[in-house]
Amino acid sequence: MHDIFDGTRIDLHVHTTPSSSDSMLKPEELVELVKTNDLTAVSMTEHDFILEPHAQELFRQKYTDLLINFGMEVSTDLGHMLVFGLPNYISGIHRLENLRKAADEHGAFIIVAHPFRRLFDPVTAMRTGEKFDFSPEEAAEKMEVFKYVDSIEVANGSNTPQENYFALEVANILGLSGTGGSDAHSTSGIGTFATVFSKNIQSSSELLEELHQGNFHTAHKNIDNKWVKFVNGSLD
Repeated sequence: MHDIFDGTRIDLHVHTTPSSSDSMLKPEELVELVKTNDLTAVSMTEHDFILEPHAQELFRQKYTDLLINFGMEVSTDLGHMLVFGLPNYISGIHRLENLRKAADEHGAFIIVAHPFRRLFDPVTAMRTGEKFDFSPEEAAEKMEVFKYVDSIEVANGSNTPQENYFALEVANILGLSGTGGSDAHSTSGIGTFATVFSKNIQSSSELLEELHQGNFHTAHKNIDNKWVKFVNGSLD
């Protein structure tokens, strides 16, 4: 059994309708699923969109017993990035270099989402004509995306175990923190992975501060439905 923090357990990567057009999960459904899956917080990370502050506050007022955070999953030239701390979508951040500059200006935090999704899939390789054959050490050194991010999503509920383990290895090589989330777009998947903090977080500003401090690790549910630390082999 690996030690796990006893603070806030948050799903950092969820999409809801209608803010994300590919999601079927209603915000109200999400809240109930979070509570029933032994999570204490959730972050809505819609595609290239974030609710304006007044709408955020109105939603939070309905559920004062749960920390509800709002972020974005930004589509960039080097992949998808989970971003926390930007007030709105800023023109030009579809280029990761510009997103990094905007994040630094606003004190935001960038996590590269599912960086190895489908890269090991032979069907994808046949379609693209490119085979991914980097070792974790080579990926850490040669993939430009890792030069711009604060953290790596090492555990994504829509990934395969191989993809998640590989991301974890790369994060360890780079000395970057790892996060976890369900990447849910429906009522399925909530409670698969989470990011667990060392303290009980009370606000979005405190969450952002703790992300920057790195006081967290990734967790998943084991066969006994208990949260345990995500490490190499723990899903086997």
